[in-house]
Amino acid sequence: MGNLGPSVVWGFAIGFSLVAGALVAARFRLPERVAATVTAFGGGVMLAAVALELVPDADAGAGVALTAIGLFAGTLIYVSADAWLDRRESKHAGVRQALHASAAGNSAAAEEMLRGESARGLSIAAGLTIDGVPESLALGLTIADDELGVALLAGILIGNVVESYGAAQPIIAGGRTAGFAIRIMCAIGLGLAVTTILGGTALSDASPEFVGVAQAVAAGAVLAVVSIAVIPHAFAEVSRRTATATVAGFVLGYLLS
Repeated sequence: MGNLGPSVVWGFAIGFSLVAGALVAARFRLPERVAATVTAFGGGVMLAAVALELVPDADAGAGVALTAIGLFAGTLIYVSADAWLDRRESKHAGVRQALHASAAGNSAAAEEMLRGESARGLSIAAGLTIDGVPESLALGLTIADDELGVALLAGILIGNVVESYGAAQPIIAGGRTAGFAIRIMCAIGLGLAVTTILGGTALSDASPEFVGVAQAVAAGAVLAVVSIAVIPHAFAEVSRRTATATVAGFVLGYLLS
């Protein structure tokens, strides 16, 4: 349990980053270009963390074959969870479209549309949880290995603020209070903090092979997160600005790793 202190500190830093995003959403509405640029920057940092921290550590502990298997396993786990969430979100989208078609001059329908917007934000929050678990576990594993993954930590913190803002903003726009959105993010943040702590303490005495495989699985899941949740948002439109921000994030991750 020698890693308990660092695990608690960085676990709760992860949790607070979600609350920070909700606080920003309660006060401001960021331009899409700003949100996309920050998202791209955070994605670049996370790519550097996977390439320069997680995968090399996994390879050193578990070897090439197990690392490759772990990467594929982590990707499949995350993609399966995301597919399940996407099916739920598609149902919400169908409801919103039907309401939009019948809402002309109908205050009751307009109220239902607001509820649909709130439901969209809650769906994004659920996705944030699915994204956050492998990221937080990966960070905890670097702590268990007695090395804080600084690049990974920076990427997670930036990504959490942006994603939390993206979840809280529609919840508030849908008629829920800012306090409700902040409480949701507090609950998710607490869960991710616990995940980080468990990764940094429960696995601190595990064999190098086991930790290496766990790091590979987490790295595969983080790569899937970047591919599904970060890149499409940042590059919704072809942009030299977001491409530059992605590379700048990678360079920062390289310098931090």
